[in-house]
Amino acid sequence: MALVISFTAAYTLVLFAFGLAIDSPLTQLYTGINLGLFILFAVLHRWARWSLQALWALSLVGLGNMIGGVFLVEGVPLYTAKFIGPLRYDKFFHAVASGAMVVLAWEAMIRWAGDGFNRTMMLFVMTFLVVMGGGAVVEIAELIGSSVSDVSVGDYANNALDLVANAVGALIVIGVIWKTDRRISPRR
Repeated sequence: MALVISFTAAYTLVLFAFGLAIDSPLTQLYTGINLGLFILFAVLHRWARWSLQALWALSLVGLGNMIGGVFLVEGVPLYTAKFIGPLRYDKFFHAVASGAMVVLAWEAMIRWAGDGFNRTMMLFVMTFLVVMGGGAVVEIAELIGSSVSDVSVGDYANNALDLVANAVGALIVIGVIWKTDRRISPRR
């Protein structure tokens, strides 16, 4: 776990310094969001006891978040740049990050549910709702950040599409877990 923490701290410091050096407008906002989320997940880890693989997934989500907020493409942050055709990096990243968050939520749900809980649809619904709630918290953090600074990260439509991307990413990974996790009761 020390390697995950060291890697996360290193890329956070390096990308923060890089963003300030190139005067990237979202550097402080997304560094703040990352730091806040990592503190939250550190507290939650005391109860969830995520696997090392899940912690690496979380760290890589943080890295993707920092890259999106700090790197500039033709003078604009990567988050607002077109990524694949008309699809912006922002929407792609929301889907990937939500998929990774499903892994964390699923591990916690399985642990907290215990052996007596029928691991069927309700556990997936709860996992989905946890991930979507987390995505809503991120959108609230972006709203607060853009309200207290001159930096805007999007309007209502952008936030709504972020939540749609979150749902798509979460549902894809839930589908993968549904098909591959051997702990799931055969009585679906």
